[in-house]
Amino acid sequence: MSHVVVPGVDGDLAGVLVGQEGRDGAPAVVVLPEVDGFSAGTVAAARRLSAAGYVALALDLYAPIGPPPPLRNSEDTTAWLARLDDRRQLSDLAQAVVWLKGVEGVDPDRLSVLGFSIGGRYAMMLATEPHGLRAAVAFYARPWPGGAIADVALAPGNHVAGFGVPVCAVFGEEDELVPLEMVARFKGLMDAQIGHGHEAHLVPGRHYFANESRPRRYRPDSADAAWRIVLGFLATQMGPESS
Repeated sequence: MSHVVVPGVDGDLAGVLVGQEGRDGAPAVVVLPEVDGFSAGTVAAARRLSAAGYVALALDLYAPIGPPPPLRNSEDTTAWLARLDDRRQLSDLAQAVVWLKGVEGVDPDRLSVLGFSIGGRYAMMLATEPHGLRAAVAFYARPWPGGAIADVALAPGNHVAGFGVPVCAVFGEEDELVPLEMVARFKGLMDAQIGHGHEAHLVPGRHYFANESRPRRYRPDSADAAWRIVLGFLATQMGPESS
């Protein structure tokens, strides 16, 4: 495991690279944090991927604008979201994808993006652009952002037909931020794209159920179930090693 600096569009991104040692032609995954920023949970996700055979980059996507402030209530969260620019975040994410493709031991033709909450939204939106990805994964990401950012944020739910790679979305059954009606609507749109390999799943849990650094929300049973789904999906989509 090593701390790395990844060039961004308007400043450097920070990250932790896990699983590079001793690998040759390995598949790789960029891991994106939740709205409250890079955390031990982001690195824990990268370690899970490394244990499954992937080189994983846990990325601090918000580094160029500084760490998020404490998000104590909806007003704090709304103010922080107003500082984020989806197009800038996607441009930085695209830069990180290029960087990871050039890392020694990585197969540049087998790379995916995985994100949590808003990071999952960015992962799905990047799937609409031609960056040579194999797949995108989203944990409890709202397909249609709401509140004060509803009219300005990029909404994956409006771009399902434009997903250029298979997308796997996992939601929590008790998630207060992603209503089950929204999940059903999104799943219907994905299912309508027959033959594209999209998947949508529900597991027990609230928002942040898979973040190991949030003990009050973390559900080990649900996290394990979700990771079994995701790792099976990635194994299918990442394909055989390069010859």
